[in-house]
Amino acid sequence: MVLPKSMRIKGYKCFNYIHKTAYKFNTPLILLKVAEANPRLLKDPNQAESSQNLRFAISISNKVSKKAVLRNKLRRALHEHLKSRFQNKSLLQRKWLLLSLKPGSMNQSLFSLKRDLDKLLSKAGF
Repeated sequence: MVLPKSMRIKGYKCFNYIHKTAYKFNTPLILLKVAEANPRLLKDPNQAESSQNLRFAISISNKVSKKAVLRNKLRRALHEHLKSRFQNKSLLQRKWLLLSLKPGSMNQSLFSLKRDLDKLLSKAGF
């Protein structure tokens, strides 16, 4: 399953904002960028009421895997992990998180990716 719309980041302006202003946390497998939310950059103005939510985006480049099927499987698994981790918690933190997988992450097991993601999230204060 994918993340609900209220937890997703959409639009190139949001991504440019995150790349410019975010704090970075990394492991050998994952890069996590955390930025303050900027609701004015959201594509849909109707999402202003849910702009208080914690929002996520996952970026997996072609360097991780040339096959889109494998990249999508990784993305879905990480979406599910984030959804289960933050589903019952209060999402009233005005932060945007961008996860980028590094090229060596395809050779690792899904368990080790989730463990690294949990380490990064705890290091970032989530």
